[in-house]
Amino acid sequence: MLYTDFGKTLESRLRSRADLYPHATEYHRVRFEQTIHHLLHAILKQAAALIQQPDVSWKNTEEIVSDILHCGEMDVAQLFSLEIPNELTADRDFEAVKTKLYETKYYPIGEHLNYISFPPALERKAFIHKHFSRFKEKSHFCDLGFGPGVLTAFILEQDASWQIEGVDISKDCLHHAQRLLQKKKVLARSTLSVGDVRSLPYPDDTFDVVTAVEVLEHIPNPEAGLAEAMRVLKPGGHVITALPVQLPMLMHLYDFDTPDEVLALYEKVGLQVVDFETKEFKLQAGSFTDTFALSVNP
Repeated sequence: MLYTDFGKTLESRLRSRADLYPHATEYHRVRFEQTIHHLLHAILKQAAALIQQPDVSWKNTEEIVSDILHCGEMDVAQLFSLEIPNELTADRDFEAVKTKLYETKYYPIGEHLNYISFPPALERKAFIHKHFSRFKEKSHFCDLGFGPGVLTAFILEQDASWQIEGVDISKDCLHHAQRLLQKKKVLARSTLSVGDVRSLPYPDDTFDVVTAVEVLEHIPNPEAGLAEAMRVLKPGGHVITALPVQLPMLMHLYDFDTPDEVLALYEKVGLQVVDFETKEFKLQAGSFTDTFALSVNP
């Protein structure tokens, strides 16, 4: 609704009671005007803070939004008109989550939007970037649960000799990710498909590096997914993982209680942890800890 339409509509609705209740109508009119003034003042403060952000922040937002509009084949108005999935049920059933969330056009776009300013998403990129120097020329990566393809593209952009294969349960993510990789001119070095991380379509000892970033908590048994990652990983190969702790969400089908529980999972499947970080992030509903790990298949 435009500002002018809002003002006319508000006045029209108040006027319908003005003849019988003139003083009450005037009271409500002034109260609404004060509320509007407060909200507009708050918006202007937010805008002023936004304008002061460094160019690197604006550049990142420009790139992410441009990529999303391209991948979603839409404009900004259509982006904001997308229906946000809100029918997830408390039973946390995998098939229900798949149907009601992963099989929607909004899902990859919502995940992609996180890379504008959501600290945990930005930290994922930073952790991966820290370890790029460990990976040799012509490394073969496997990206489990590649989502919108942001990290997939990020990896491929680092070295023109690297290749990636990967699976995601969402066909909408596959379409979105392939369009992103095409836009970044790295699609030719990727082979992505729809699949389940618990049953990978690859032979044993195929990959030099496997990434499972914010993925394993989305399946009922994270050990099954990590065991599959180990199966397709070459001896001496690396695994990059990120797992949240104490972050109960309807799309998360397994909750990790402590960082020690995460480390115990890695030990149980035979991984040797090389680097392990924990970081606390604050959300509106509280705070949670995210864990980031680089491990080796000994």
